Amino acid sequence: MSADDILKERIYNENKKSVMNYSMKDFDTLFFEFTNKKGSKTELLTKEAFYTYTIKIATFSDRLAILYPKEKEIAETNKKKWFNESYEDYLLSKATHK
Repeated sequence: MSADDILKERIYNENKKSVMNYSMKDFDTLFFEFTNKKGSKTELLTKEAFYTYTIKIATFSDRLAILYPKEKEIAETNKKKWFNESYEDYLLSKATHK
């Protein structure tokens, strides 16, 4: 298990309970905040901040799977996608947009 995987797991465990209680409005706020910060030309997220956003977004998929059982497979796919986000890829994308 990589250091990033350990960090992601810790963030998941620390935030799971609160994220499972998010409303759609809470999620939208989180998602748009992350999108704005990720796309900012002046701001660089720390590794912990980046993974806190991506793991919270992934965790919300757990909530959606419970609320919409017929969409469980889609929610699981989305969760995996967000868990697989890489800080190194984020840094590379920032470097290429300078």
